[in-house]
Amino acid sequence: MPRPYKSRNIQEKPLCCKFSPEKIGEAGSVILTLDEYEVIRRCDHERLSQENCATVMQISRTTVQRIYASARLKIAEAIVLSKVLEIEGGPVSVVDRDIYESSLTNEKGEISMKIAIGIDGEKVAGHFGQCNDFRIVDVENNIVVHQEDLHDEVHVHHDRPQFLKDKGVDVLIMNGMGKGAYNRLVALNIKCVSAEDKSIEDALSSYLNKTLTTILEAHECSGCGSHDHKGHTHG
Repeated sequence: MPRPYKSRNIQEKPLCCKFSPEKIGEAGSVILTLDEYEVIRRCDHERLSQENCATVMQISRTTVQRIYASARLKIAEAIVLSKVLEIEGGPVSVVDRDIYESSLTNEKGEISMKIAIGIDGEKVAGHFGQCNDFRIVDVENNIVVHQEDLHDEVHVHHDRPQFLKDKGVDVLIMNGMGKGAYNRLVALNIKCVSAEDKSIEDALSSYLNKTLTTILEAHECSGCGSHDHKGHTHG
């Protein structure tokens, strides 16, 4: 008797669940399950590593590899054979914003969160790997109750995501970062939001007013992997 599938966490269902080619080829539809969709979204769209995708979905890395391979074959079949592609089903649990916020509820029943903003003077810092200064903002029921500036010279960029997590940070606002740092932050359940070149105060105000909502897109650091070069730190 096969073992039951463990429920897999997904953040959201797709906006469109059925894709039809202009000219139908072979009869029948290809069914992409919601967990397969989530792995493709995490790995190919958000560019998460398979290890970090496994962390956020609360499954093993080998399970991610198996789901990813299955999803790629199905997508290829739909494209090459001009089949209808439908997204539905699968052993999933949707972890939505309400669930996320309930996890931030304190003992008094208030919604609380801690926001970190990379700072460079009065501006939001441009690159996470080169940022040593952060404004840590405590928020309860969408009201700022405390904020302080922290300077961190101790942690290299590889360790800084854990440093922020140890400070209780839930959300990080920056203007840019590399894929390595993004993967580590997401694996620690720290939401990364683009500051959209706003000032520190404007970025914070916009986020609290729910008008700053763009998820930060990680980028490749030109000419390097995950190591440091003299005069330039990546992350």
